[in-house]
Amino acid sequence: MYDETEESCGHRIPVASATDETSRHSEGSVILTGDRRATTDVYAWWSQSGWSRAAFCLTFIADLTPEEVLSRLGLTEDPGQEGFATIEVGRAPGGSIMAECGHAGILGDVVHALSQGTSIASVERNVNHHSHFVHAVDGHVVTRLVPMFAHWSDSTDPERLKQDLEELGMLWDFDPDPEVFPPYIEGALALAERRTGVRLEPGHLRPGGLPHRASIARYYESAEGTSPRLARRMKE
Repeated sequence: MYDETEESCGHRIPVASATDETSRHSEGSVILTGDRRATTDVYAWWSQSGWSRAAFCLTFIADLTPEEVLSRLGLTEDPGQEGFATIEVGRAPGGSIMAECGHAGILGDVVHALSQGTSIASVERNVNHHSHFVHAVDGHVVTRLVPMFAHWSDSTDPERLKQDLEELGMLWDFDPDPEVFPPYIEGALALAERRTGVRLEPGHLRPGGLPHRASIARYYESAEGTSPRLARRMKE
């Protein structure tokens, strides 16, 4: 399903006040779900980033520090860690950003662990430019979609999602020219901010911008060589 390798990580970094909405999960506690004012224009810088031309997975994690991110995943920080299955984590407005040249941010076990008691959203694109968006709250996936074709979505609140996608310009008429696409990654990043209240900034993707490093290879391990389970929404 995936074919990311270290050689595909052309963007690999070398060692070196908002209006929030809230939602309630089944136990009744209130969880941050983000700022509806985030727009695609906020992420217009993305096309100039070195990360825009390679495989990546960016995870927006509300309220947690980088140290808490690593602790939840059971990972040990290693400043010298490099290559495939290396995550880089740093502080961001509203929480933390986790970046990787892989797809750990959309794996079921990672999503479940990171979203306990909070809200996270991951935007992933593989070497074939197939992309995924996952939003989870308190251990449960609430939205999944394909950013390039955002009509293909699964959400616990489809009307709210449709409104967001329309405002972000992600619902578009199919064009006979296959080279014509809207800025779907920029839209997905803005949607991640809307869902979590966390903002990705250009400085996060520069050398040293995400200073905490660790290997997340353990989450790619599975019995009998099968692929690790991707995060999925539980049907009612």
